[in-house]
Amino acid sequence: MRSAARQALFSATVTDPIEHDSEIASYGFEHARDILLVIAAATGRIVDANLAALATYRYSRAELLQKTIFDLRAADLGPVAEQMRRADAEGILFESIHQRADGTTFPVEVSSRGHTIGGVRMLLSVVRDISARRRQEGERELMIDTTRRALALRDEFLAIASHELRSPVTNVSLKLQRIVQQLDRAGTDATLAAAAREALGETMRLATLISALLDAKSLATAITLARAPMDIADLVHDVAAQLRERAQIAGSQLVVAVPPITGSWDRLRLEQVFANLMTNALKYGQGQPIHVRGSTDGERAIVEVRDHGIGISAGDVERVFEKFERAVPSAYGGFGLGLYIARQLVEAHAGRIVLESAPGAGTTVRVELPRA
Repeated sequence: MRSAARQALFSATVTDPIEHDSEIASYGFEHARDILLVIAAATGRIVDANLAALATYRYSRAELLQKTIFDLRAADLGPVAEQMRRADAEGILFESIHQRADGTTFPVEVSSRGHTIGGVRMLLSVVRDISARRRQEGERELMIDTTRRALALRDEFLAIASHELRSPVTNVSLKLQRIVQQLDRAGTDATLAAAAREALGETMRLATLISALLDAKSLATAITLARAPMDIADLVHDVAAQLRERAQIAGSQLVVAVPPITGSWDRLRLEQVFANLMTNALKYGQGQPIHVRGSTDGERAIVEVRDHGIGISAGDVERVFEKFERAVPSAYGGFGLGLYIARQLVEAHAGRIVLESAPGAGTTVRVELPRA
């Protein structure tokens, strides 16, 4: 019976139609890496087992052949009879917990199917130890959980740090603006005035970074819009005026050509959008003029911010809209949040934002906003 069982099992697991003698079948059965068991379908008694089974379960062959499949299950014996019935009728694949002779347990994946051998129904089962797989899954889950907690701690730290830094940086920026104005009026040494203006530029850059961090944190929850009738031309001109000092420091100029376009939008949110876009243009525009143009197709307001600076490759166009993604050298600074924030706020208005660029040819960012 054991020889016939081995022959049947080996024949069931090969696709080569050539006849194999009993010696080859026995060798294939004995030396398979997975556990191979031949089980009586009616009783669950183990009829034969290979060397992998003996090594894994830690029984001698004589001891193992006195066992049933129920003896190898570590717990939850309820489903065993039903699993045997399904294996005999149609074949089955399932996971379980088996135990060794010393009582230790290990997870397994079992593939079992019924065959008639010598007029008796047998279950030919391939049992695979999946301890390594479970360990890897546990390590992956632990890594995911650790990463999730680390990201939560990072966001909490950034929110707290940004909030605490915003007020003092704003105060320093205002004081430096007054100093620069006084130095310009007094006609003081040009070197001193330039140094003060440079310090003001760095302070304004720091304020922008802090605001970006707070904005990114606030966008982690649903965005609520406070819509009201407004003229987008007024908004764009106001933002350009706020950035006039920064444009001077960058050696650039904001050229605004936006006609009156009315609609219902959240003014504060759109200020964030166009402030981010113009700030980016000044940062990467290499001192060239920044052109801000507006138009309408009747249903939508369209505003384009164009610089003539370093540009980015086509492969980076979509990536730069993701959080903390950048496509420029680290020397330019920043966290890679400006375009991410802009896209979130534009899409909250049911609009869209499109970027067109090429290395060395500048960048155009187009914002399209439904007017209704």
